[in-house]
Amino acid sequence: MIKAVFFDLDGTLCDSDTAWGVAEKETFKLLLERYPNVSEEALAEAWRTVHQELFRQLDAGKRSMADVRDSRFQCLFKELDLPIGKVMEKLSDFFCSRYLTSLRLYEDVTVLEMLHAYHVGIITNGAHDEHPDSQLSKVRHLGLSERIQSLTISGEIRVRKPKVEIFNVACERAGVSPREAMLIGDTVENDIVGANRAGMTSVFINRKSDVLTPKTVDEQPDYSISNLQDVLSCL
Repeated sequence: MIKAVFFDLDGTLCDSDTAWGVAEKETFKLLLERYPNVSEEALAEAWRTVHQELFRQLDAGKRSMADVRDSRFQCLFKELDLPIGKVMEKLSDFFCSRYLTSLRLYEDVTVLEMLHAYHVGIITNGAHDEHPDSQLSKVRHLGLSERIQSLTISGEIRVRKPKVEIFNVACERAGVSPREAMLIGDTVENDIVGANRAGMTSVFINRKSDVLTPKTVDEQPDYSISNLQDVLSCL
């Protein structure tokens, strides 16, 4: 019997991709105005290169998500051979602030109000500090703090999804066993694989109409839905 329902945050409860795109576009515009000798193509390529390397280090356990966030513009400016200083800091601050203010909840998040009989929580990868670009700030900004009973962030416990430990911590906080918990998420590699390995019921929210081709048992969700309201039929 399911007693706790956990949700991923980005791409599941809020549209982080659109918000990221807005912040990226507006920040790039400011940077190019300040440094007209930098081409759009060079900026885009440097941005991709920097993030690929930072996330490689994150996946290898050499950086935290907060480190990735705090380093991205310094690394970008080095890649573009631009001076490190106040302009870089202002652009970084602008990007993070604009990303936060551009975030929006998906309309189907109203399902949270229909889950009063369950412990409702969020399990998410990311930073856990007071910085504008942190999962903690996102949850507060989106008004989710009042709508959930627990929040488990990788930056707090130093374990990222899909590792089983983060799911176990969330279940312990809810006072349930993994078999009594459900996880809804939009990524197979982090959410579905992690939940399955932890022994939770896994639900894939397929907002992009992706065709699922599981290669292993761990990649096969127990349920696949296109709208969060459909969670009710999975319980």
